[in-house]
Amino acid sequence: MPHSFSEQVRSNHAHFAEILKKIRTGRAHPEMVGDILVEAYGAQTPLSGLAGVSVTDARSLVVEPWDKQIVKAIEKAIIAADRNLSCAVSGDIIRVSIPQMTEETRQQVAKSLDTELERARVAVRKAREEEKKQIEAKTKSKDLTEDDRRDQIKTLDEETKKAVSLLEAAAQAKKAEIMKV
Repeated sequence: MPHSFSEQVRSNHAHFAEILKKIRTGRAHPEMVGDILVEAYGAQTPLSGLAGVSVTDARSLVVEPWDKQIVKAIEKAIIAADRNLSCAVSGDIIRVSIPQMTEETRQQVAKSLDTELERARVAVRKAREEEKKQIEAKTKSKDLTEDDRRDQIKTLDEETKKAVSLLEAAAQAKKAEIMKV
């Protein structure tokens, strides 16, 4: 299979996996806040670079800043991120509570997951189209025989179906996790 298509598909899968990590499931996990940008030391810095984040129970996180001077800045950034999280500062640590998801919230999150899945599918199809154009150009310039073109397009179609089914399987697993009460 052509190198560029495989690379694009791999990159797309990695990006989709990162998106899945950030989607709220009703259970606490450090990735929920790790990418929040905090105004610290004159720059916007991801929270994961300023503090340790740990899970205390299914609906609570503890954020322990490495520099105690930025506790208020971290609290402000978590609230400003608008992720429906509540914070409580206890000395040098910040306790983050994740509210229980309602059925309506679960459906909204599942709908946003479907939107992200469709974006990932489109990216795979776009990569397929680019690769198909390259194959057609090689055929037109006589670098590829008609039989080779047909074989490569068939292989490309199989790889595309496989890539899309992997995305769909990951999305289904995440959706099951979201809908689980």
